[in-house]
Amino acid sequence: MARRARGRVTRHWVEWLPAARTLAAVLVLASAAGCGGANDATKNRTFYDWSLGDGSQQFERPYPPLDWPENSNDRVFLGVSVLQDRVRFSRPSNWRLRNASNRPEEPYIHYVSPNAYSFAIYERLDPPEDAWTDIVARYEADAESVGAKIMGKLVPIATANGQGRAFTVERDVESAKHPLLSRSREMLIKSGEMVVLVQIVHQEPNLSAVDADLLRAVASIHLP
Repeated sequence: MARRARGRVTRHWVEWLPAARTLAAVLVLASAAGCGGANDATKNRTFYDWSLGDGSQQFERPYPPLDWPENSNDRVFLGVSVLQDRVRFSRPSNWRLRNASNRPEEPYIHYVSPNAYSFAIYERLDPPEDAWTDIVARYEADAESVGAKIMGKLVPIATANGQGRAFTVERDVESAKHPLLSRSREMLIKSGEMVVLVQIVHQEPNLSAVDADLLRAVASIHLP
């Protein structure tokens, strides 16, 4: 496993705008019109278990250069360092850490938002030097093995220093009354030393109501 590399992350959102424009297209890919009723989803404890706490410095450390607005006590986004300090990004300050792990070869971090979606970053074991066709093939096999349906074609994206491929995915999730349909945007992102999967799970037809949250979060991801 490649080790952590040091590097400077740009602090200015304007420098991420090219990536953000691409991500905007990805986040609305295959979405239907309308997004009302998002807050009702938080009542569904299949997706949102608010009993879990905010975690600890073991899983998330502050990274002030990615705070926004800068030099403000009322920060809308917090810069954080996660996955054993190997991944840095800027997240909404109202996200809560639901669960996380630093287990060798399978670290991840999982947040929930009061805007009725969850956001997770998982480290994958794919060698980053592998071709995209091989990395994507393994991801698709993993997704299909647990009953997921890849609905949208892969779309190229970019983050602060990584390349990515994005997908639209649907899954059936068991619940007390009847199966629920889980929708997600899933993005494979790689740098020279690491491959991660970003997963955004939601229940609404599209993510347009939370574009402001997600565009900055994804575009700011910096890998070693």
